[in-house]
Amino acid sequence: MAEPAPTKGFQTPPEVLNYFREKRNAPRFSWLDVYGQEHARAFTVAKAVETELLDVFRTSIDKALAEGQGFETWKALVEQDLRRIGWWGARTVADPELRDRSKMVDFSQPRRLQTIFWSNMNAARAAGQWDRIQRTKAALPFILYVRTTANEPRQQHLAWVGVILPADDPFWRTHFPPNGWRCKCTVRQITRRERDRLLEAKEGPDGVFYVDLAPDDGPPVLHRNRRTGVVTEIPAGIDPGWHTNPGLARSETLTDKLADTLSATDEPTARKQIADVLGSKDLPILAKLPDRARLPVAVASDIAKATGAKSGVVSLSNDTLATKMEKHGFGLEAAAHVQKLIDEGEPVRDASKKSARSLVGRIGDRLWRLALGVSKDGFLYVRTLHPTSPSRVERLKREDGE
Repeated sequence: MAEPAPTKGFQTPPEVLNYFREKRNAPRFSWLDVYGQEHARAFTVAKAVETELLDVFRTSIDKALAEGQGFETWKALVEQDLRRIGWWGARTVADPELRDRSKMVDFSQPRRLQTIFWSNMNAARAAGQWDRIQRTKAALPFILYVRTTANEPRQQHLAWVGVILPADDPFWRTHFPPNGWRCKCTVRQITRRERDRLLEAKEGPDGVFYVDLAPDDGPPVLHRNRRTGVVTEIPAGIDPGWHTNPGLARSETLTDKLADTLSATDEPTARKQIADVLGSKDLPILAKLPDRARLPVAVASDIAKATGAKSGVVSLSNDTLATKMEKHGFGLEAAAHVQKLIDEGEPVRDASKKSARSLVGRIGDRLWRLALGVSKDGFLYVRTLHPTSPSRVERLKREDGE
């Protein structure tokens, strides 16, 4: 079949490229070595244990994503690079971790190349779609599971067709497609009005039944990763390794990745990277994650030294931010106040106390209070952040002096 011509003026959404380009290289012997949610942080190709080989695949897939290449175009180009470095054809690869015996691998096999191309392209596109859904869910708050285009669809996946749930429903943490190797299922973002119309109709002209309840697929399947020994509960009907939402996994791992990076870099670089995140489209997504996530929001090297913290990076949990926003009526911009309060705020607690630091400062025409603590694992975090009043500040000072 001839490859479809690229759409004129096509431009890959930046969310798709960002997901792929933020990954670190992870040369691994088996796909089980980088499993599930870890794919949001790591780029790997099974048996590509040499850095040069992995770089070839990464560079070529990046180009394919950026230019909207189809498989045949990508295959012809990557073949040239694999031949150049001597990896076109069968070769024996040893397991660097000695968990498995050496195995023969042949990257010239179309099916192997198709798997590499399909998995990376579709995970990146799914992450991009999820990112767009989160940005536009105020106008399009619901997701509809759409029938697959596969000639031989999986019966379990067909059971999910017609499910309509809010964009933040836990169902999408595990069932946002693709839901398996070569899965062609898709979803569509819809308005509340369209959701109501479909649910009222109950059945579409194509025989699809529309429901607003997550299906009961029975007990999850226990999957033991033979490489790591880790046992994971996977919803019935989903292939192991595809039981996470690529876009959500990216957001959840972004905070840990950033915190690790910032802890190992110099302060000016750390400040700049934090400012970039606080000013990016990722912040609203991170703040609304259903699970707790750490958001690096500032650097406080002097306070870290005084309190014995392991790092100068200050984190604010998304649930703390959400709670304070609801209680005190401020927005996400408050996360950007932390650095200014650390740099310019007035201490209102005894600086000799190692357990916490409390500072107040003026942001615009409002007085704010920031309290920092040291977590059990030795890292600085925001205990509280909220607008305050001069009378409350004076009361804090008096209490501290007593």
